[in-house]
Amino acid sequence: MTARLRRYVPILGWLPSYDRGLLTGDAVAGLSVWALLVPQSLAYASLAGVPAQYGLYTAFVALVAYAIFGTSRHLAQGPSAAVCAVSAAAITPIIGTAALGTDKAIGWTAALAIATGLVYLALGVLRMGWVSTFLSKAVMAGFVLGFSIGIIIDQSQKLLGVETADGSYAQELWRTIKEVPNTNTTTLAVGVCSLGVLLAMRRWLPRWPRMLMVVIAAIAASELLDLASHGVAVTGPVPTGLPAVGLPGVGWSETSALLVGALSIVFVGYSESLASARAMASRHHYEIDTDQELVAQGFACGAAGFVGGFATDGSLSKTTVAEAAGQQSQMASLINAALVLLTMLLLAGLFEQLPSATLGAVVIDAMVGLITFADLRRYYRVSRADWLFFMGAGLGILFIGITQGILIGVVLSLLLLIARSSRTSVRELGRDPQTGRYHVIARHEGLELTPGVRIARIDGPLFFADADAFRTRIHEITADDGGPVRIVVDAEAVLLTDTDGADMLEQVAAELAVEGSTLQLASVHPPVLALWQRAGLLDALGDGAVFATVEDAVEAGEPEPRVRAPSSR
Repeated sequence: MTARLRRYVPILGWLPSYDRGLLTGDAVAGLSVWALLVPQSLAYASLAGVPAQYGLYTAFVALVAYAIFGTSRHLAQGPSAAVCAVSAAAITPIIGTAALGTDKAIGWTAALAIATGLVYLALGVLRMGWVSTFLSKAVMAGFVLGFSIGIIIDQSQKLLGVETADGSYAQELWRTIKEVPNTNTTTLAVGVCSLGVLLAMRRWLPRWPRMLMVVIAAIAASELLDLASHGVAVTGPVPTGLPAVGLPGVGWSETSALLVGALSIVFVGYSESLASARAMASRHHYEIDTDQELVAQGFACGAAGFVGGFATDGSLSKTTVAEAAGQQSQMASLINAALVLLTMLLLAGLFEQLPSATLGAVVIDAMVGLITFADLRRYYRVSRADWLFFMGAGLGILFIGITQGILIGVVLSLLLLIARSSRTSVRELGRDPQTGRYHVIARHEGLELTPGVRIARIDGPLFFADADAFRTRIHEITADDGGPVRIVVDAEAVLLTDTDGADMLEQVAAELAVEGSTLQLASVHPPVLALWQRAGLLDALGDGAVFATVEDAVEAGEPEPRVRAPSSR
């Protein structure tokens, strides 16, 4: 019972035996990530459509929740620009753009976070950690590029001090361009200066806490120059103290509308979280539990929802900062959480005069770090198919919408999976007279063929997507024989099959029987054989049609071999 509890609540395993010698590194890491997390939390709250203080609330509970339930020693949990953008995109059609930043937006955003947490927990309980590999890397890279460019377009309105625009990112760009004549020059100066300093420090002082430094400088300038009186939008009142805990004021019957948004957050958030956790685990030589990671993300998102916050994920940028600063355990996250708590209790009021243009610059700086056009060139050079999926995902985000773009990515990944799975090769084998082993005839010379026997090896799954291709290839193999033959199907590489695959084998056997030929199976894995038996295939083939090895099947035929040269197939 204790071992199982530690498995589902990992902190019970590592905290009692925590090595105090790691405390210095964890403390420095916690402080370093705090310096990055606070300005990002404030900025990403605005991106999610809720007041700034909810970014701090979200960061605090997410850090604690992941430290309790997560299995990565280095992952830094917290607000994410991509997840916040998906969150805003999910609730905006429900509440309307005018309601963003209001109590209504807070309630629906929190409800979405809880719904996301429940989806995560359901996947974790069902041990579906494999969903992280569902989206291809090309599609995810397209998402990242599309999100990054789109969020920069969205935040540029804050730098210009113009009204926000609705619609897709492409529509926002067009409307923002038309609003350029209405730019507030003071706001533009603040935004450009903030962004310029951030980018310069990224280039020449990458280890400095540039976001925190720029935020502090912007607050000081706002106070000294009274920027608000010059038309510069500022954060406004940021209450100090603890958040209220409770369910959002959204009825359970209404939350069904959030399911697509929750699934979208899971696809985007879990992919980034698991990629970050795996990278750190590989670098430091330990293992993570992908199913438990789903549970940890579920509790982090759910906890954020109960304090009125938004969904979070494991951030690659913050994780990288944490590792570089010396993080060795999730104690760093607990220290970070304590610092965020002190910020909520003592320092939150200081952010009231923070210019919105500076928050926009913080978001843009974070997105600049994610943009790389190297993937565009790489996918085009290596695989045109991957390039099309990469471009489809990115352009879908930019021109159609975030949720629709994610759905496009899911569909593209499905099409890619089906297309590649449907190309399972079926190759004819021959026997090497020296070793007695069987090899592909098209690749080796001097292989022997037993008269009246043909061996066809399936190099992959046999299911609905490639069943017809299998039938065609079998008939190609038997086309040159003038009389009846035995087709021995080597199924050793078949680890995935379905009813369609069984039906196709039965159909091929029936077609061969018309010609006086027979179909036999060899090297079938027990789970595959059990499915084929339930489907009625073994009954259709008759007794003695299944052999333990290809050799056993061949020995049942003519013993005298003949030599066949490699074919061009």
